[in-house]
Amino acid sequence: MFARLSHKFIVAMTLVSALTISLASFLIDRAMDRQFVSFVEEAQQQANMQVVDAVRELYRLRGERANIEEQLRLLGTAGNVEIVVNPSEDHHPMMGRGMMGRGSMGMARRTTSELIMADGTAATVEVIPDISLEQADREASFRKAVNGSIVVAALLSLAGALLISVLFSWRLTKPLQDLTHMVRRVGQGDLTERVELTGNDELTYLGQEFNQMATNLERHEKLRVKLTNDMAHELRTPVTTIQAYLEAMGDGVVEASGENLALIVGEAQRLGELLEGLQELAKLEKPRMEHKSVDVTEVIGVLVRSLRILAEDKGLTLRWDHPEVPLNILGDRDMLATALRNVIFNAIKYTSAGGFVVISAGIKGSQVKIDIGDSGVGIESEDLPFIFERFYRTDRSRSRETGGTGIGLAVTAEVVKGHDGKIEVQSQPDVGSTFTIYLPLHMAP
Repeated sequence: MFARLSHKFIVAMTLVSALTISLASFLIDRAMDRQFVSFVEEAQQQANMQVVDAVRELYRLRGERANIEEQLRLLGTAGNVEIVVNPSEDHHPMMGRGMMGRGSMGMARRTTSELIMADGTAATVEVIPDISLEQADREASFRKAVNGSIVVAALLSLAGALLISVLFSWRLTKPLQDLTHMVRRVGQGDLTERVELTGNDELTYLGQEFNQMATNLERHEKLRVKLTNDMAHELRTPVTTIQAYLEAMGDGVVEASGENLALIVGEAQRLGELLEGLQELAKLEKPRMEHKSVDVTEVIGVLVRSLRILAEDKGLTLRWDHPEVPLNILGDRDMLATALRNVIFNAIKYTSAGGFVVISAGIKGSQVKIDIGDSGVGIESEDLPFIFERFYRTDRSRSRETGGTGIGLAVTAEVVKGHDGKIEVQSQPDVGSTFTIYLPLHMAP
């Protein structure tokens, strides 16, 4: 494809250059021809006027008619011109001819002037140059040489234009070929392939975007593999536990007591949580969010009341600094509640007994600002850029108590994005974290 593209580009550039050079050559040739003819005629007119001045000098001296005619003949021969003096009265014209016969070019370059005869009468003197074949050949040769030089210059210019077109086409299509190779390699599964382009043009920017796309694909592929491993680990543990207890109960090794049955139920609930998280994630692939006026203050209040028991069981302080006025946004109430619940639940989950979780909301400019802070374990700086990625978990131990599924914050980020908002986080290990959510404020009519 790119070979054909380069060929088309070269042909197009060559045709444009050929048309431009041909037009320029034609105009230069016409201009040169006009200038040459004008120069030759001007030079001939100057020579003719010198002859006219000589004729006037002859008549000023008032010589005999026969003597004047002889001198006119000699003057015409010397100047290679034909001299014709036409008296205004009934006098015979006097002529002085050169060696050559007149031609059309000579008639075109003749000079006519007024003359005062010896008797005081007026006359007209004509000087008609005799253009020899040799002179005409010299003029034709000069024009031919000029035309030849113009043709050579045009051919050299066309060759230069062709060379520049080839080089420019190569520089234009080479990055596209590299991008095609990179895209093909990425499509074949080599997500480490990158393209190296230098410059500051659109192709370089396109290459950078492709590199970023490949980087994102590589990261998502790693997260997908990590999810598979995490899901296998998370599913294997409760399934294995349930299977072992049921087999032991069936064999009579373990008593079907309330405590053992509660353990089985807990593992089954954990499986349900995993499936629920995956279901929430699947919904975000094709979200169908409503666009209704939602009071953020009311949504947070309901969530705080439902999660207060969980915080009290852990010995935490859950405080909601609610504003005095409603904070309305345009969005989906249920999805917004899910997003906020994930952040508040994580804050409670990762904060030890005696700690606190503080929630506040207000208006900042044209946005609703929601802060959810805690005094929990915090997040390492190298984990902060990835905590909103799907399936990413900061807890390397993947323990059942704190490991989670890596879905909650990804869901929150997608919901916030779907509401044209943004979410930020500030955190220090062993100090705590603060999540800030910005949502466009909706002014009710």
